[in-house]
Amino acid sequence: MINGMMMHCNLNITSIMQHALALYAEQKIVTLKSDGMTTHEYTYKDAFARAAQFANSLDRLQVSKNAKVGTIAWNTYQHFELHYAIPCSQRIYHTINPKLPHEQLLQIIASAQNEVIIVEQDCLHIVEALYEHLQPFVKHVIVLGDTDKTLKSPLEFMFYEELIATESTTYDWPDIPEQTASGLCYTSGTTGTPKGVLYSHRSTVLHALTLSMATVVGLDENSCIMPLVPLYHISAWGIPFNAVLCGAKIVWPNSFAGQIEKVYQLIQTESVDVSMAVPTIWTALRNHLQENNITETTLKRAISGGSAASYSLIESLSRYGIALENAWGMTETSSLGTCNRINDLTNLPKTQVLKCGRPIFGMQMRLKGKNDELLPHNGISEGTLEIRGHNVARDYNNNSDNQTTNNITDNTKVWFDTGDIATIDARGYLNITDRAKDMIKTGGEWVSSVEIENAMLGHEKVVEAAVIAANHPKWGERPLLILVAKPTMHIEHVEIETYLAHKLHKWSIPSATILISEMPYTGTGKISKKTLREKYYDYFMKN
Repeated sequence: MINGMMMHCNLNITSIMQHALALYAEQKIVTLKSDGMTTHEYTYKDAFARAAQFANSLDRLQVSKNAKVGTIAWNTYQHFELHYAIPCSQRIYHTINPKLPHEQLLQIIASAQNEVIIVEQDCLHIVEALYEHLQPFVKHVIVLGDTDKTLKSPLEFMFYEELIATESTTYDWPDIPEQTASGLCYTSGTTGTPKGVLYSHRSTVLHALTLSMATVVGLDENSCIMPLVPLYHISAWGIPFNAVLCGAKIVWPNSFAGQIEKVYQLIQTESVDVSMAVPTIWTALRNHLQENNITETTLKRAISGGSAASYSLIESLSRYGIALENAWGMTETSSLGTCNRINDLTNLPKTQVLKCGRPIFGMQMRLKGKNDELLPHNGISEGTLEIRGHNVARDYNNNSDNQTTNNITDNTKVWFDTGDIATIDARGYLNITDRAKDMIKTGGEWVSSVEIENAMLGHEKVVEAAVIAANHPKWGERPLLILVAKPTMHIEHVEIETYLAHKLHKWSIPSATILISEMPYTGTGKISKKTLREKYYDYFMKN
């Protein structure tokens, strides 16, 4: 083997920052502040000077190299700064979803062994509730937002702004080896304990480069992107790195992504032309435009993930000049794995528009049949989707014997079993047709039907319970609970809501309950969810 004679330069996140400073130093970053009315505005140059200040703060606090620094934060300029200050100073940023139940949050933070927790003021109560269990390893708690001397807490904490105020705006950024860990994000844990995906500098840079392609996100310095997907969901699908690499203007909506009036106002005021969110947000935007007789918007592209956007939603937004495009990805794929780039609906068949798109560069996909045979990519054959690539997880952080990676070895190559059932056509377009283990995707959040069923089987009136994903006009899918009650007993849905309120997180509680006298069964004696789906899938559309 003869090696090439080219220079080796590490693919690290620092190189993205240095490139942006050289070319796009004056590009803007705008954040809607916590009051929901005023904005904070500064430049890339300002942001990276503050990132240097926080890197100096981490050194002064003697935070270990390779330490995991947890963030419980919204989409703001401060959270953006952390995506550079932490990994570029040889630590690991760890985004944490504040909406998860406390039990899962404790599992996640304990698994990561965070040395530092950085938290928004309105999320400080979460850390307070868990702190007794976090004290053995959490050394510092840092509070984001403006310094508020009236803020009280039983915890000892520091304000982010006070912490960095006296630090130098320069930092001797090391040339970090590209395989070094840079970021950590945990799955939601709906099929067991949460699983941590540990990204590398190399995987992050390669993913940012791939998203830059015209067939994926395709930003440039004339673009303005507002990620409505939270930074705690795979770092807003990698946008802190991709947007900066391309020199795009960034608008952060803080915690207001669900308040569509504020979102629309930001879009118009800041001339946002690209955004990313789950279908629920795009449905709300469509409704807002219709209800207020709005005919124009600066938004041109809306990328939808979490679950597939419906054709009616895609078509209705196209009338406003917005191309709504389905995409697919996982925590384990560094975010987007496929994207369905649409320029014109006119000549595209409905079935093509609804697909998740084609794999991004480096993402290899195959389908496995029931007997482990490889299936053809003909758009018809359905099989288990397996993937591999430089952005795909090889293992989980702090993996244990009862927490497998779903990885399959084939001729020394590792493939990841996604748990999705899919077809792939001859042009490479992916279409997710079902999910293994009956997972439900509602408003961008995963819900386990088994978890709900198990909880319901503890109810004194219940004999059998089944949960299916039912089509929903707002949330895409919602859990629909189907019960067989004990003889002479009747159960109202309000009883179910009360019973499950302290057992499940809010979005997992079924939206409706149907009582039936007898469950349908398969030939092997299992409840036939296929039969239930066929009968009740459109329940919420009709009621």
